Amino acid sequence: MKVPVSAVVITYNEERNIERCLKSLARITDDIVVVDSFSRDNTEDICRRYKVNFLRRNWEGYGPTKNLGNSYARYDYILSLDADEELSEELIEEIKSELNHPQFDCYEIPRKSNFCGKWLKFGHWNPESHVRVFRKDKIKWDNSPVHEKLNMEKGTSVKKLKGAILHYTIYSLDQYDQKNDKYSTLAAERLFKEGKKPGFMKLYISPFYRFFHSYILKLGILDGYYGYIIARETGKVTFQKYNKLKKLRAEK
Repeated sequence: MKVPVSAVVITYNEERNIERCLKSLARITDDIVVVDSFSRDNTEDICRRYKVNFLRRNWEGYGPTKNLGNSYARYDYILSLDADEELSEELIEEIKSELNHPQFDCYEIPRKSNFCGKWLKFGHWNPESHVRVFRKDKIKWDNSPVHEKLNMEKGTSVKKLKGAILHYTIYSLDQYDQKNDKYSTLAAERLFKEGKKPGFMKLYISPFYRFFHSYILKLGILDGYYGYIIARETGKVTFQKYNKLKKLRAEK
């Protein structure tokens, strides 16, 4: 059974992930919009095996690119999914039930993350949930180039679903390092544009706290080796972000 919801996915070199994502979406909707930033791998070929509206656009940041995709959606409700995610069986059935006759402005969905083949249970990624289904006339993404958020008006009605999004976030430690380097650069550029300053606390205390929060307070230690790696890299990327901001301010 299909439901009146449009799925929007943004892609760039996602041949490893996109088919899994599209397979799950095709089970609930006949309107899938893919906004691709000129992938150089087989992403486009894989997408065209499915009934999708495939758009090729220059990259303008996460928020603006997702909003562009939303503007092509046929239905009133948007399901926003990343290319490295899929819908769990429980979530598929729940969406079919809830979205056939939606009663809320948006729906918050829990997410489970797979890191190098291990499903994480602790750390700062758990528990984790995000609004991923929403009315396109009331809710939009902000213009942040990274770690985008949804702008919601006061009084927006929200229902939390039980089924989870399955997030295949990292396949190797090299990939994790590259991803963090990219995100820290984008975050530093955003902070620079906002006129923020990298004080002593942000540059030296925040990285340690982020490690402590993930590894100890959020029990990342119970996820074993990868729990430590995630906590360590969380502290490292925090330092990188503010150190890059410091360099940007020194160069202006």
